[in-house]
Amino acid sequence: MSKKNVSHSYTPLSLQDPNESGKIGTTSDKLNRGQEIENPNSDQGRASMSDENSSSSFEMDSIDYLPQRRHLSKFRDISRFGVGSIFNSTHWSRYWVRYLVVACILAVVAILVPLLVIKPWEYHYRLAPVTNDNVKAMPDEQPVWPIPRSFSFGNEKATLTPTFQIKVQSSSNNEPLDPTLYPVLHKAINRCMDRIQIKRSTTIIETNGYPKHSQDASSLSELIIVIDNALAPLEYGMDESYLININNQPGPQPNQESSTVHEELKRQKRAPTKEAIAVLKANTQFGVLNGLETFTQLIVATPGSGTLVPGQTVENTLEIPNVPWQIQDEPHFSHRGILLDTSRNYFPVKDILRTLDAMSVVKLNVFHWHVLDQQTYPLVSKSFPDLTAKGAQRPDYVYTEHDVATIVQHGEELGIRVLPEFDSPGHAASWGRSYPNLTVCLDAQPHQKYAAEPPAGQLDPLEPFTYTVLDSLVKEWTAQFPDKQAHMGGDEINFDCWKTSDRLRDYIEHADRRAQYENALLPTLTNAAPENNMRRTTSGKQSGEDKLLEVYLNRTFGMFLAQGKRPIVWEELALEHNLALPDSAIVQVWKNAANAKKVIAQGKPVILSSSEYWYLDCGAGQWLIGAQGHSWCQFASWQRVYSYSLTDQFNVEQQKMVYGGEVCMWAEQTDSSNLDSNLWPRSAAAAEVLWSGSRDEQGNERPLMDAAKRLAAVRDRLVQMGVTAAPMYPSYCRHHPEGCS
Repeated sequence: MSKKNVSHSYTPLSLQDPNESGKIGTTSDKLNRGQEIENPNSDQGRASMSDENSSSSFEMDSIDYLPQRRHLSKFRDISRFGVGSIFNSTHWSRYWVRYLVVACILAVVAILVPLLVIKPWEYHYRLAPVTNDNVKAMPDEQPVWPIPRSFSFGNEKATLTPTFQIKVQSSSNNEPLDPTLYPVLHKAINRCMDRIQIKRSTTIIETNGYPKHSQDASSLSELIIVIDNALAPLEYGMDESYLININNQPGPQPNQESSTVHEELKRQKRAPTKEAIAVLKANTQFGVLNGLETFTQLIVATPGSGTLVPGQTVENTLEIPNVPWQIQDEPHFSHRGILLDTSRNYFPVKDILRTLDAMSVVKLNVFHWHVLDQQTYPLVSKSFPDLTAKGAQRPDYVYTEHDVATIVQHGEELGIRVLPEFDSPGHAASWGRSYPNLTVCLDAQPHQKYAAEPPAGQLDPLEPFTYTVLDSLVKEWTAQFPDKQAHMGGDEINFDCWKTSDRLRDYIEHADRRAQYENALLPTLTNAAPENNMRRTTSGKQSGEDKLLEVYLNRTFGMFLAQGKRPIVWEELALEHNLALPDSAIVQVWKNAANAKKVIAQGKPVILSSSEYWYLDCGAGQWLIGAQGHSWCQFASWQRVYSYSLTDQFNVEQQKMVYGGEVCMWAEQTDSSNLDSNLWPRSAAAAEVLWSGSRDEQGNERPLMDAAKRLAAVRDRLVQMGVTAAPMYPSYCRHHPEGCS
């Protein structure tokens, strides 16, 4: 701050030039010397205080004079400078409003300090209630996750027969269907039967509280699937709803006229005397997948009876308690995903496939594959193989065309869309390893100035070769990833990086020269579809930096749109820049939950991934060497993940613009060794929020206590599948949850 305007204050006690004040002793100096104080200017000072035409600066100096004169009254005339006369003076009558305002300000500050300092995050990080008796709960022995939207149950039981099977029939004519003709349906049925067999053969350690087999249970020999369309496309907004009905009905009664005593005894030995019927109805194969996941969670294994013989096993009895069951279920949000970053650290294909398997258990349906970033370029390209040859971390740390096909196919079999992200123009240092002319500020230092994290490097928007490469890559990516959407990134663009290039800086600073640069680039590709009209994110004058960014985006948007891809971008493009985005663009919001409303106000739909709740890498500490270990965001426990109510603060129209959400697993400090424990069971907590919503049909908020019991069961199922999910709490709390609240 400049010191040129620092003022000198002085009082009527010293009317000399303040710069000469060092030559004259002050009043305090005289008092210290014990000298008698005589003030020849006192009358002038009093006159100045009552002078209506005195200057404002002189009046303010008089304020300092009053306490001095009151102090001197001990030596002089207290009747003239007493306290009463001071409070009745012209000064107080003139300035009492100012003192009142100051007092009010101090009072407000005193109130706000505890609110703003002591509890600054109470609103942002509000947790769901621990208990809520108004919410209908699932039976303890059937902890279905995610909880169905609508369900009812009874108090009877049905026992699965050893020959239990699953059959399929068409909803149009009730004719049987051959599931082998429908790959997704066929594999879903096989998975369900495998899980049922695991329940039947897994050794169970009996406890006093374990449910015993019911001798009067009805018999369930088959599940009938009724489906409308077994070949529905895997896409955003697909029908994933299903209905489950499990009912008991009386079994065949004996013929009293023809039955002999011997036949009646044989009939009574055949248990049970009632048969149950189980029906799963769905419009698509993806609804069937979700229904089968719920059906297997309704099945409870009880220890089998019989003597254990060496070399043999006694199979468990499989029951469905609380029959009759009626479940009507569908997702609250259509987009329910996990983002996995495979650029910071490499993950083998088997890790990704295992992650997809775990996602299907909790009804997540989008695998957001953040495949490229500034550190590495692991996705093999036919057109430009050097991108991987020189940009990958190791020659074997790559994803080949076959790898991609395996992951995409496995996702389709599980009803999971594989959504690739090709982040640009930022986060592109790995592109420059093979083609340095594609990037600017490559490896520039200090990296904090030129990139969100090292190494620095961004694509060059004015380099014609940039668009030659991109045009070929977009066509390759379209062939590899059939989903109708593609994530284009667009986050954390650093203009300081671009300004290290003379050409880019010239474009930014000189509007009259921009046309010549643009004419040298690949022509802008356009799509005539009306939903792809371009619309500005904000009004007002556009900066040179935003204009340069728009040059890049116009061309890349055109490439993706021409391939039939609907673009998804990060929130920065919508909220921090003045540029044109396609009307069809979807915006992923990550910085905080409040930004979603700002994006929706622009007419853009959103995918929510608030770092306040759903960034699973948070809380691990800063990874840069020499850092203090602090994290830029707090750790997201499963309780916090579960407490993210995506649309609670939105009106009805705003809620329609929320497509869903994703938990994000950024991998600076994650690899194969800790992937499962970082993802699970926290991702499962998000899965219920996305499938069931944070509230039940009556608007009651779902409590943490009920969620904890059911989520612990999910974690057990994942561990049984080979997923090394992290424990939620000590095992004591599993059996005494109320004691751990």
